Amino acid sequence: MEGKFYSEEKLKEIVEVRKMNPFQVLCALVMGALIKHKILSQGVVNVICKDVGPRFAEVLLAMGYIGNYEQSREGLKSLIKDVCRVMKMDDITRVEDVDEGVAVIVDSKLCRLCIRTVGDVPRSACIFPVIFEAMANYMGIPCKFNRKEDFKSEGLCKVIFEINV
Repeated sequence: MEGKFYSEEKLKEIVEVRKMNPFQVLCALVMGALIKHKILSQGVVNVICKDVGPRFAEVLLAMGYIGNYEQSREGLKSLIKDVCRVMKMDDITRVEDVDEGVAVIVDSKLCRLCIRTVGDVPRSACIFPVIFEAMANYMGIPCKFNRKEDFKSEGLCKVIFEINV
């Protein structure tokens, strides 16, 4: 077949190592195509996630996947852990206290939402930072994603949230 980015063996390896289901692959491919064709950027993803985050929280609350959380570091950590569990990402994420607040650490080689290794994509557009920020603020946990740092380095994505309580 023409236009293949990877061999069948490499694709199978990527999907199996990341434990991606077909829906996750489809979403990654769609996001990747939008970025490749310059329709989508990290800035646009941030705007969308600010809108989607509260709606996603409403759905998860209605379905009983998440509950009410303290307005604290512990509340933020619990919310993030619960959302990662629901999204089947809890096996590849760590949520830790750091001086600045709370860090979410993901092994980028295993992330099921990252589009960079699924196709020929020049850059990423990560939903994690702003979706969690928007969800937490909607849930009454005032926090802000620390945009000053490059959160991708050495095979890890480390997203830091400053909590304002």
